[in-house]
Amino acid sequence: METLTVEAVVLKTDDFGDANRVVTLFTREYGKVEANAYGCRRTRSPLSGALQMFNHISAELTRGAKVDTIREADIIHFYDALTNDLERLAYASLLFEIVNRMTLPRQSERETFDLLTKALPVLGKRNPKIAALIGACQFMETSGVQLNFSRCVHCGAELDGDAAISLLDGGAVCMNCIDAAQDCRPYPTALRRTFETMLGFDWRDDTRLSFNSRQLDAAENFFLEYVHSVLGGGLKSVQFIRAIEGLTG
Repeated sequence: METLTVEAVVLKTDDFGDANRVVTLFTREYGKVEANAYGCRRTRSPLSGALQMFNHISAELTRGAKVDTIREADIIHFYDALTNDLERLAYASLLFEIVNRMTLPRQSERETFDLLTKALPVLGKRNPKIAALIGACQFMETSGVQLNFSRCVHCGAELDGDAAISLLDGGAVCMNCIDAAQDCRPYPTALRRTFETMLGFDWRDDTRLSFNSRQLDAAENFFLEYVHSVLGGGLKSVQFIRAIEGLTG
């Protein structure tokens, strides 16, 4: 049987049996990979600490006829801030759920792996809502179903000032083309600049990002509607976020 050594982040986990776990990894080398980790939920298992959500790990996989198996795993980075804070946990889960549902197994996507490893430390120390939305926006920009946030999807003109936006048409619509668009809603300059800032964000930049709460809420609500329209359904992590808001509101 073929053995692979991979660098990965733990994208998702599902328990089965008394002590086992199906682990979804996003690997540097092969993209998304699912593998069984037998006995990893036992306290004394050498895998128990490594195979937790959001961990950045090195792992040894054995290829199987139907499913791979994780034999060994070592932690490269452990982001305890994400598991010790409900808001950070919820927004990190949002980014990871979007990536998991929008990617196919065993399709190498180095750009997505790099995005996740850059986003994880930022999610642990900066505003998690902003960090998760930046990560999700940048991921969707490379997904093949991205919206055009800065130019009119009908005439190609660069936007200047308030405009409209249409999920059905694929993005921004200038005022000259609004009559030709479907299901338009207002797209104010402030919202456009918010998305442009997020798409252009450099994860190595420690400069404080500042969005007023109204801008940020509008960006979040619109972006989640966009993701829902692509996936054809809701996200469990959004329910988690709303539940936390209910507790803290």
